[in-house]
Amino acid sequence: MKNKISLIIVAILMFSCKDTNQLQAQNLTEPSVLAETPKTQATKNAEIVFCLDATGSMGGLIGTAKEKIWDIVSELAQDGDIDTLKMGMVFYRDRGDSFVTKQIAMTTDLDEAYTELLKITAAGGGDSPESVNQGLHEAIMQMQWSKDKNTYRTIFVVGDCPPHMDYQDDIKYTESCKVAAKKGITINTIKLGNACREAIPHFKAMASCTNGEFLMLDQNAQDYVVATPYDDEINRLSRNIDDTRMYYGTNEEREVNYIKKAKSMEVYDTGSSTANSSRARYKQSKAGQKVAYGSQEIISDYDNGKLELDKIKDEKLPENLKGKTLEEKELLVKEMSDKRKADNKKLKALLKQKRSYVQKKASESTEKLSFSKEVSGVMKKQANKKEL
Repeated sequence: MKNKISLIIVAILMFSCKDTNQLQAQNLTEPSVLAETPKTQATKNAEIVFCLDATGSMGGLIGTAKEKIWDIVSELAQDGDIDTLKMGMVFYRDRGDSFVTKQIAMTTDLDEAYTELLKITAAGGGDSPESVNQGLHEAIMQMQWSKDKNTYRTIFVVGDCPPHMDYQDDIKYTESCKVAAKKGITINTIKLGNACREAIPHFKAMASCTNGEFLMLDQNAQDYVVATPYDDEINRLSRNIDDTRMYYGTNEEREVNYIKKAKSMEVYDTGSSTANSSRARYKQSKAGQKVAYGSQEIISDYDNGKLELDKIKDEKLPENLKGKTLEEKELLVKEMSDKRKADNKKLKALLKQKRSYVQKKASESTEKLSFSKEVSGVMKKQANKKEL
């Protein structure tokens, strides 16, 4: 009897061990359900304000900003996979100059901001210090910053001279920086040139208050500009795509959108060929595509199924669609849509070739420092650290 009981116990143990071993083997080879559960991705947004010295000694800086601003935002938008990007600017001079500060409001419409930037010239100054305090205070307090925790917010203060610490009615940067820290804004500073060495501790202090970066670059904010054999064709295609924009809505709504379109078209004649081809690259990014055509744009809304032409009254259509039959309207919109898609396809291929060409030339360059490369490098590092 004892022998039978012993045999039964041994058999049970052997079966249990075998079953356990099978389960362990399954656990090693089969992924768990929890491991496969996708994580929710946070929305990636960026808000950038450039606070720039616009006195007479800053001709190089203003020129570089006009030439390279599209490269800077493109690098962040493309490599950082940014969903929404806003940019604004504050230019500062000093009391007694033609202006103390001038603002370009923070906006997703970078064409509008760029059009205003092209009007800025470097003038005034001639002495030191400058109204850095007021410029920074306005950048922090008067720009429409979001409160979204998933947004990378930054200010770049760029100049060569220190702030006025003797203006009694000024709000000093030491106070403004505390507000920036509370708002989650990272202040980065760039001191240009070797003159005004007394500015260095101030620029360092501005950056350190929010754990930002302090950089020193040459007086002219030197940057290398690479003209490529693809620029002219990129700009031709980009202009054609922009020109297809058609808007619907009330007279007032259409008027606003057509004014914005006119400003975009103006850039092709006022911006440089190299800057405009970089602008085309930004417009191909996720952030750029979101605002490329504006709201109530007929072709994009028709392609996305948001617009049914038979339900829009003639009075809300642009002139080239009024008085046509539904069939004629749909044919025209489809033709323009097909043309836009074909041009976009060609444009993407050319932009890829341009990027390879520029990277090759940059690798061959003897220039060690580049304003746009330094700025975009800081932004990408900080945006990644924030884990957008």
